Amino acid sequence: MSGKIQCGCGQRLKCLRIEEEDPEQGFWVWSCQACGFQLGAQAPWREGQYLLDDLVWTDAAWHQLDRLPPYAALLVRQEAEGHAQATGRRIITSELLEESRRGGVVEWHPEAEKRLRNVPPAVRAMARTELERTALKRGLSVVTVSLMEEVKTRYFGIATRSQRVPSLKR
Repeated sequence: MSGKIQCGCGQRLKCLRIEEEDPEQGFWVWSCQACGFQLGAQAPWREGQYLLDDLVWTDAAWHQLDRLPPYAALLVRQEAEGHAQATGRRIITSELLEESRRGGVVEWHPEAEKRLRNVPPAVRAMARTELERTALKRGLSVVTVSLMEEVKTRYFGIATRSQRVPSLKR
């Protein structure tokens, strides 16, 4: 029988699930459907994806998808799987899921990343997504502090001290 990983019984091992350990690697669980043998391994995403024949969702990405309403989950799933295939990836992590929703990859300037940590946790994910979408729309590859200030002013009308107009005193 053909397959990328074979069990001692000669059958192909199937990847049951991948747990997201950290951004660099996951914990993979493989199983033989014929004899029930299971194998667990910790492996980097880039190396492990070549052992897969099909797209595989990590537990964390499935959890995010399950929290969406059914009509939205179907669209997000199609979007994520299309993005994974278009970028040559076979593992849909929570990071790839968010990347597909933004429409691409954007890096963060260290100072901008530091400032994002000051955003209240309840709105931090939305702020990150909006900043990355704005950067992508403008053809930028990095979110900078100046972009953060611009978006903050546009959405909330909040200007920094350097942007404020001095008030007229009577």
